[in-house]
Amino acid sequence: MQIKINGPAVSATRASDRDDHILTRARLRPHDIKSREDSMNTRFALAGLFFGMQMFTFTSAAGADTTLRFGWYGSAEADFNRDGTFVWGEMVEEATEGRVQVEFLASPPGSPVVFHDLIRDRVMDAGYYSPGIQQRPFVLHRVAELPFLGDSAEANSVAYWRIYQEYLAAAGENDEVVVVTVSTHGPGMIHNSERPVISAADLEGLKMRVPGDTIGQLADSLGAVAMSVPFTEVSQVISSGIVDGIFVPYNAVRDMSLARYLPYTTDVPGGLYNFVFHFAINREAWAEISAEDQAAIMEISGESGARLIGRSWDVGDAAGREYVAEEGVDVVDMSPEFRAEIEAAFAPIEEEWFENAANLGVDGRAALAAYRDEVARLNAELAE
Repeated sequence: MQIKINGPAVSATRASDRDDHILTRARLRPHDIKSREDSMNTRFALAGLFFGMQMFTFTSAAGADTTLRFGWYGSAEADFNRDGTFVWGEMVEEATEGRVQVEFLASPPGSPVVFHDLIRDRVMDAGYYSPGIQQRPFVLHRVAELPFLGDSAEANSVAYWRIYQEYLAAAGENDEVVVVTVSTHGPGMIHNSERPVISAADLEGLKMRVPGDTIGQLADSLGAVAMSVPFTEVSQVISSGIVDGIFVPYNAVRDMSLARYLPYTTDVPGGLYNFVFHFAINREAWAEISAEDQAAIMEISGESGARLIGRSWDVGDAAGREYVAEEGVDVVDMSPEFRAEIEAAFAPIEEEWFENAANLGVDGRAALAAYRDEVARLNAELAE
């Protein structure tokens, strides 16, 4: 079963001199930090939603023809945001010679589970959304979220963009917005507070926070209690013992300083799962941008953007691995026997995905095979 927890979000805080350097380098402007209670009474019927976020925007560009109000979430210090998302925004402004400005919103105008719809309806002009957690169902992104697909977010992100373009985009699943680039985070690991997880049986009964539908199904099939918790509340539910563990990449454990609560990690070569992000712009907002500037934006987005953003996840994961080791976390490697258990548990989930993809006119088997080939090719290039 999957359990949804709603409660106060954990505020992002600006607490070190290191932030001042980051903000100067990325040309972001800090405003007063505040926690704000946002109650959503929109068509999405979300209630009791709280966010405490920092307020940042790019400095205004003189003569900007278009300002894209960009929705994001999490910590401004997270590598994915600091060295990926924010840098991409700066590159948009530079590529268009200041005619298109990216303004990062003070706080999310709604829950991440409706970010796609908020972009579609122009509550925000642009943002990233994760198909696997949206209230409306998405299917095809899961080609990049299956187990054991790769250790590099850079390789996975570029591969996903290529497969998205070749196999998935024509199905029209994301046509209500303009997807300009994509990313996956790094390989997802198993972190928990109770015991070393060296077999599927060790997961049984553990209350595990799941970040999306793919890993949620797998956790259910292994006997864990899959708990759907907003990202902004992960620190709270871990530190208070509401959940026993989480499936996340190493970077997230470091970003939220969770090692003291999660003394056991199972390292999974290739990742137990992955997680997809789409960077998108509202269609009306996109149409307001000249063809010249659209081309300039796509030049630094698309595969180039996927590479940039994916690399930021890899940098964060490397630092996360060091953090976990320094904190004395008991890390065990997934054995071949444990991997075989996971593969057996996931087989029917994968078959279901093939059927769902076929219903959208996509050959899921061909797309997955092509994705794996691309990941292998890209990893070989990165190793050179």
